[in-house]
Amino acid sequence: MAEVFLEIVFDAKDCSAVGIDSRDEVEDPLEEALDDSEIAEVTGGGGGMGTYNIDVEVVDERHLDKALKIIRRVLRKLKVPANTRINRYEPKKLVYDVYK
Repeated sequence: MAEVFLEIVFDAKDCSAVGIDSRDEVEDPLEEALDDSEIAEVTGGGGGMGTYNIDVEVVDERHLDKALKIIRRVLRKLKVPANTRINRYEPKKLVYDVYK
């Protein structure tokens, strides 16, 4: 089973403009939804230089599509800014949009 690491990156200023004032406002509901799914989990996060990020580990490549659906559903419900990106770095960099 190959785990998949995802990094969700937010522009802090744009988040503030839509009423999201801290990473926790996104991280907590995302963590709850992923924990319920048992296919992925929030493993960390951070911030700096005008952005913040949330790290997600998907337990197996086979569950990636389902995990992305859950992540997108939560982020859309929270109305994160359109420039929020879900990055995957291995085996090559891929960027997933939230609203597509």
